[in-house]
Amino acid sequence: MANIYDNYSSLSDQELIEKLTASPVDEKLHNYFFTKKCRQFLRYISSNIYQCDSENELWGEFYEFLSKDDWAIIRNWQNRNGASLYTYLAYCTTNHFIHKKIAEKKEQELMVVPSSQSMYEQLAGFIDEEDDTQALPIREAFNMLNQRDQTILRLLVIDGNSALEAAPVIWEYIKNVKPLAQMDPKRVQCTIAMAKHRAQLALMNNLKQVSKNI
Repeated sequence: MANIYDNYSSLSDQELIEKLTASPVDEKLHNYFFTKKCRQFLRYISSNIYQCDSENELWGEFYEFLSKDDWAIIRNWQNRNGASLYTYLAYCTTNHFIHKKIAEKKEQELMVVPSSQSMYEQLAGFIDEEDDTQALPIREAFNMLNQRDQTILRLLVIDGNSALEAAPVIWEYIKNVKPLAQMDPKRVQCTIAMAKHRAQLALMNNLKQVSKNI
């Protein structure tokens, strides 16, 4: 019995481009291309670069990338440097997901750095503003944190202590390091800054979860 994809596997790269970008859509060809032909490098991307919850999500991301601007990525292939269409798409797609991950990470970080004054002002004031409904999501997100992250944010953000001032307390929550007295102050500040950053990210992730439930 012939494989339903046999007719597609024999297409040249140029023929594949013409049929993929043609209208109306050949759904069987699209299924072959997205779930069969490109599966290997998509799985590599999902495992090593940009993790997706399911293959359908990954294929959806890939389809959105390739079909943008009337399939501009595919149409721009011109056998550059002798690369096959598959090699060209693997390269372009890998770069796309690398940059996408970097951009999402930067966006997430920008939401928790000190320039995010609204969040910090709410966090710093939520203890004294028990009736402030605008602070409720921040308060709920804060209460979802573990004891370590709560302590770090309370000392460094709410109370406004410096890293070195808060170090004697925070050091109790940091594992696999030398006693505080044996540490260089700059290393202490760096270690606490990293712990603070993780606590901020955890708070922001909790806030996103709280917002979804509102």
